[in-house]
Amino acid sequence: LLAGTKSGSIHVLEASDSSTLKFKFKVQLARGGVTCITFVMAAYGQPPCLLVNTSDSSATIIDCTYTQQQGNSGGGVLTNLAVRQRVRVAHSLLPLKCCYSPSGQGYLISGSEDKEVYIYSLAKGSNYKMQYLKHHQVPVVAVAVNLQDTLLASADSLGRIVLWRRIDMSHIPND
Repeated sequence: LLAGTKSGSIHVLEASDSSTLKFKFKVQLARGGVTCITFVMAAYGQPPCLLVNTSDSSATIIDCTYTQQQGNSGGGVLTNLAVRQRVRVAHSLLPLKCCYSPSGQGYLISGSEDKEVYIYSLAKGSNYKMQYLKHHQVPVVAVAVNLQDTLLASADSLGRIVLWRRIDMSHIPND
């Protein structure tokens, strides 16, 4: 279990058989509070990671390290969290959310207080290239993609929801 704090750390807890939570370790991530933690499975040669919004104007990609325990045929035990990259997202006050899109080699998508939807490429060699979507007139507080990854929904602080359709234009020549 992962828990973000208002002081900017992530606590890692373990659920035991006796229905209790045991504190394992914590990682101090930022000066601002953690407002969203999204887990991403390993893909495209990248380890499993967390996408984390914090109210210090950033979103952070954090690599997860697991170790195998003897006698355990499962996925292992989370033993470390290491910052891979921090990216800028206008965020200081509101509880902003982020999500993961598996399109291409993956994207971190986040709402922002400057009324835009931020989209960062997670592809190796992309240098976390940023794009953004503009439509909202007030801060964007939540984002989500559908299971097929064809629609992105963004919601703002006034309750307005915008649906964005992803269009594959790879079949069109670039001439």
